[in-house]
Amino acid sequence: DAAGDTAAVVLRVKRRAFAVGAVAALAAFLLSPRAGVSLTICAAVVIFSFLVLEKTTNRIGSTSAPRWKTLVPLLLVTAGSFVLLGLVLWRWTRFDPIAGAVGLSVVVLAVIPELWRGR
Repeated sequence: DAAGDTAAVVLRVKRRAFAVGAVAALAAFLLSPRAGVSLTICAAVVIFSFLVLEKTTNRIGSTSAPRWKTLVPLLLVTAGSFVLLGLVLWRWTRFDPIAGAVGLSVVVLAVIPELWRGR
């Protein structure tokens, strides 16, 4: 069943993203509080966006409501998180860009084992 396989993959990626994010945040905080906060902020944004994407795809497939009523609130929340990230980047002079880049890569790192598994 394709839907079951997809749901299993999404669940594995979600769990792995949380685990990778937690381990990366812990390692970053051991380096410095500045790196830990920078990484955590960026990881939270991408994990949150992944969760919104999951909810969006679930709602599109399971609801009879108009698509825009399903998509608009979720997309507004995602846009809001990126606006907040932009404000942090703009206003916080101590943001660590390397730690932030690692944080933004958390979901990508969680997807890579699925690519290997598929081969």
